[in-house]
Amino acid sequence: MTRRFFEARAKSIVKDLRESKQLSYKELAQRLEAQGAPIDVQVLINRVNHGRYSFAFALQLLAAMGAEVVAVPKLEKAKGEQ
Repeated sequence: MTRRFFEARAKSIVKDLRESKQLSYKELAQRLEAQGAPIDVQVLINRVNHGRYSFAFALQLLAAMGAEVVAVPKLEKAKGEQ
């Protein structure tokens, strides 16, 4: 469950930032290419929508979108857990 929680948060952070910056996937792919990380637009869409990618790829995405600070989500404990 913990892994799924963080995968969902990573996906949400990336998608929300892309939308708030009003970047198309094509523009984001172009920015990644300018950083030296070329990626096909459809592959980018699939990876972001799937939500499972490396921390390094998440950092590349965030940098390409101009993010400087990202809040790290805290895992909420289920009832009865310590």
